[in-house]
Amino acid sequence: MFRTRDLSRSGLFLYTRVAHTYPFKLGSRLHIELFDYDQAIALEVVVARVVEPGSPESDRFPTGFGVRIVDPDEPTRVRLEALIERIRSGGVPY
Repeated sequence: MFRTRDLSRSGLFLYTRVAHTYPFKLGSRLHIELFDYDQAIALEVVVARVVEPGSPESDRFPTGFGVRIVDPDEPTRVRLEALIERIRSGGVPY
């Protein structure tokens, strides 16, 4: 299980304490699910950035990887935008 940060319409960052155990590389294509209370938003993503343990970036940010969302269909895009708007307005995921 991963935590998320920097969620946007185009991507997000996934991190965990054991991110180094996952063999994701730049360009890896993944299927992920963002859980929003009792629903999940299924997304196809591509790994666009990896923060390795011991890297200069890992001093300021958790290790993990940034992903770019790939061509969501309209219903998925609407649900993702609703989640983002709810978070921006101070709400929490349901």
